[in-house]
Amino acid sequence: MYEWSDLRIFLAVVRAGSTLGAARGLGMNQTTVSRRIQVLEHQLGLALFARRSTGYALTEHGRTLEAAASRMETAALDFECEAERLRRLVSGLIRVTAPETMFTHLLAPIVAAYRQEHPRVQIEQVSSEAHCDLEKGEADIAFRATESPISESLIGQRLPDFGWTLYCSPIYAGKHGMPASPEEIRGHSVIVYEKALGQTARGRWLVTQADPQLIVARSNTVMNMVGLLKASLGVGLLPCIEGDNAGLLRCFEPRSELGGMWWLLMTPEVQRMPEARRFAEFAVVRLRGQRRLLRGERI
Repeated sequence: MYEWSDLRIFLAVVRAGSTLGAARGLGMNQTTVSRRIQVLEHQLGLALFARRSTGYALTEHGRTLEAAASRMETAALDFECEAERLRRLVSGLIRVTAPETMFTHLLAPIVAAYRQEHPRVQIEQVSSEAHCDLEKGEADIAFRATESPISESLIGQRLPDFGWTLYCSPIYAGKHGMPASPEEIRGHSVIVYEKALGQTARGRWLVTQADPQLIVARSNTVMNMVGLLKASLGVGLLPCIEGDNAGLLRCFEPRSELGGMWWLLMTPEVQRMPEARRFAEFAVVRLRGQRRLLRGERI
């Protein structure tokens, strides 16, 4: 009775409040947008918008149908993501997501070693502190730190915990000394995490240890934290594998309350795909073999 593309245009006009704004967002001609809205209204036999000098306002019928159209949009996007995931697996492309630190120091060598044995497999790396939605096909395999229970719809394999501790630069230590224990943190300038990392147990722990007046900066990623610490602004938390490689100084040894659980996660559908399963097994064996390095133990 109507084209899905017309519902997409309908939602764009709702969100922009005008055909001009919708046309800009969609990369279409405004006349085309106006005409497609008129066609949709004719096909439905309903007025969806009240045309006003200030823009397009939804009618009562339009408001009712907006919710249904939004659900259809979500279903269409899910369909597209699932189709993309299946195309990747058929072509031998595996999309892996993990924080940048893990890719840099751990996964890049594992990917290189795996491709030596399986040269036809392509591995796409999506570096992100945020969590890609595996169930929607945004990635095939996730290496993820989480303090929440693993969803029953995912298959998880526990990985060695990362060791974390407090770091500072040699220049900062030379000028201000280093806190030798958590109790001494309150006397130092502190850089804390925000957003996802700030909501972790370790992120909240550092905020409670710091003097609020001496919190000098905030970071939303590990790599940003490295840059701020190298600039000698203060002390801050890093995984040992990153802090040690960055030439920073450990203020004290890793503490158990700063560690976190790490998992390799995938959906049952991906786990049944031979290429993805083989790579996952390959990665888990090698990561478990680097347990001491991950924990930050002195080797």
